[in-house]
Amino acid sequence: MDRAVCAGGMKVNAEKLEGNKAKLTIEVPPETFEVSMDKSFRKVANRFNIHGFRKGKAPRHIVERMYGREVLLEDAINDAVPPAFSQAVGELGRLYECIVYPQYDIVSSEKGEGLVFTAVYDLKPEVKLGAYKGMELERLKETIEEDAVEKELAAMRERFARLEITEEAAVSGDICTIDYLGKIDDVPFEGGEGVDHPLELGSNTFIPGFEEQLIGAKAGDEVEVKVVFPEDYPAEGLMGKDAVFAVKVKEVKQKILSEMNDEFAKDVSEFETLEELKKDLEERFRKAAKDNAQADFETKAVEKAIEEAEMEIPESMVEFRQDQLLDNFAGQMQRQGLSIDQYLEYTGQKIEDIRENFKERASKELMREFVLEAVAELEGIEINEGDVEAEYQKLAEQTGMPLEDIAKLYTGNPVMLESLRFGMLINQTIKLLAEQAIIKES
Repeated sequence: MDRAVCAGGMKVNAEKLEGNKAKLTIEVPPETFEVSMDKSFRKVANRFNIHGFRKGKAPRHIVERMYGREVLLEDAINDAVPPAFSQAVGELGRLYECIVYPQYDIVSSEKGEGLVFTAVYDLKPEVKLGAYKGMELERLKETIEEDAVEKELAAMRERFARLEITEEAAVSGDICTIDYLGKIDDVPFEGGEGVDHPLELGSNTFIPGFEEQLIGAKAGDEVEVKVVFPEDYPAEGLMGKDAVFAVKVKEVKQKILSEMNDEFAKDVSEFETLEELKKDLEERFRKAAKDNAQADFETKAVEKAIEEAEMEIPESMVEFRQDQLLDNFAGQMQRQGLSIDQYLEYTGQKIEDIRENFKERASKELMREFVLEAVAELEGIEINEGDVEAEYQKLAEQTGMPLEDIAKLYTGNPVMLESLRFGMLINQTIKLLAEQAIIKES
């Protein structure tokens, strides 16, 4: 055995296997495993109807005598193994860190002897760093378009325009309130109907060709709109299909743009004059250009360090990260009011296809993390409590939440706190790479 430790009353023997794997043999003491057996019994007690006892009231030893201890074992093992493994890995430290699904095997679970199981899993790959200091990299010039401020002011005029009902024919830029019903081969299709829908002509938010056919229409007009769904349209059943929409224009509104003067500046900003607003916009654009150049330079520094490094990432880690990305995607869909099953039905995809699409991203994310962790270790970069407290302060300023609430949120959730610390470590390492890189003369 490479290492033996005790963790919470457990005995843990750890060894390194060929192929950069670890094998832990974990002995859970009888008294600890009994807690899981009791949990398992309470979970299933109502299933047993034993003569002489009300249903679910027979003591555990009677149930075990009549039905066998095995009826409780599976749930008890499932309850005991994950926390025991996590505690063991935590005690063993970084060299035995596990970031994948381990393969568990039960060695023994005899009564009075506790639980003994093994866990085999892939360890993080050994990263052979190449050159990561003094790299020559190009840096973007911190320039802004000459008319950037004027373009932004024009966009602000559009955003803050006053809408006024008109009886005139609709032109590009007008907003039409419409009812519509779409048909394919004279049959209505799902998602092809709308009532009181506001549509800005020229916004290109509808199917190509739809908005143009409403130009010239007036309130009260009924227009037949003919379109062809694009071949890459998200709904598989509509791709490339000809459709006809019966559209009723219920109202037309035109935009009334404000004069570009000091009054406009007061209405749309905290500034008193147009010149002050222009100056503020220019400063924002210059800061954005500087931030963009720095972010691009940091990205290049990381990519170059990855390019110079060597490692072999186990397939299990790529698959684990794919699962995480898929879960995150499903969560995003859920927050938008769409279940993953509904999304699959709507797009005509299979869950396996979406998961496979995440494979390249998963590999790149892992390479990036492993290289940056290796650099951080070599350079002795660490996140201390002062760093974390400073990050709490920054988050409080960004979110408006009280500082004490931010601190409670993270200290009360070890997973969130570890994720925060890891993100801070990665960011500090990226900054170091960029600071030590050399700007290539163009």
